[in-house]
Amino acid sequence: MIGPILLDAAMGTRLIARGLDLTRDDPSLWNLDRPESVAAIHRLDIEAGADAVTTNTFGANRLWLARYGRAADVVAINRQAATLAREAAGPDRLVLGCLGPTAPGSEDEAEQARLLADEGVDALLLETNRTTEPIGDRLQRLHKVVGLPMIVTYALVADDDPLPAFDFDPDEVGLQAIGWNCIPPDRAVTLPDRLRRPVGLPLVMRPSGGGWEGEIPRLLDCGVRYFGGCCGTTEADVADLRRALGPPQRARPSG
Repeated sequence: MIGPILLDAAMGTRLIARGLDLTRDDPSLWNLDRPESVAAIHRLDIEAGADAVTTNTFGANRLWLARYGRAADVVAINRQAATLAREAAGPDRLVLGCLGPTAPGSEDEAEQARLLADEGVDALLLETNRTTEPIGDRLQRLHKVVGLPMIVTYALVADDDPLPAFDFDPDEVGLQAIGWNCIPPDRAVTLPDRLRRPVGLPLVMRPSGGGWEGEIPRLLDCGVRYFGGCCGTTEADVADLRRALGPPQRARPSG
């Protein structure tokens, strides 16, 4: 059985603390414009005990970068992001290539996935998806493009949001785990039972805040194998989770 694997905390939160202004800038641009800040944050997560770091590429596709006049930098941004993450992770920890929901199913998304795969990420992490939007075709397309293991997380918007629709075989698209990100911890800890039974995959928990470490034994029993933090979390939350999870157990997704 996989894990548990400790993921990192929020990149954007800590870049904002270092001066990022989201009204005119994007976190992914800092891979080129302020690489020392991105690298420092990756190192903080590793030092706090993370088993994996996520590339700073949530919006690093050509379509999204065009909003800032930086579409021509898409190759350099993704390559640099993967390099910064891998340098911090070293050979024994995972690097997850982050794809946000800004260009789902498009050639722009496929291009970004290729760039990250070419730079040696271990898996793709598709973050902040809506459960109301089918994802099977998107996963199949990406799997054909790169053949990497994939992890999917959803951001529930309302209490009555439906469960994700799974009209495909997870093995055929390399899907390794599913779960949630960017939701409050008190809601996040109530969700695993909703998804574990119908899907049967390892689960991911990346709430937007800490303080839920006491729930880890129950969450492990519910099938959660990937733990981390989303918006508002820092390396301090990673350290708290590391203490609660115990010593690292190295494991690489396989596809």
